[in-house]
Amino acid sequence: MSIRYVECAHCGEVVGTYYVTCPYCGYKLAARNPTGMEPLYGMTDDEFYKRFGSM
Repeated sequence: MSIRYVECAHCGEVVGTYYVTCPYCGYKLAARNPTGMEPLYGMTDDEFYKRFGSM
């Protein structure tokens, strides 16, 4: 299994998905749901708008 990275929605730094809070700014990172049962859970605003538009 490879380490995945996400961009912190607060400061823009790239951090590993294993972090709960950003090590740079302390922002609480979106929790990832590995089962995919709840697709909206843990999505950042950018991910939401890319997938669903403005609704």
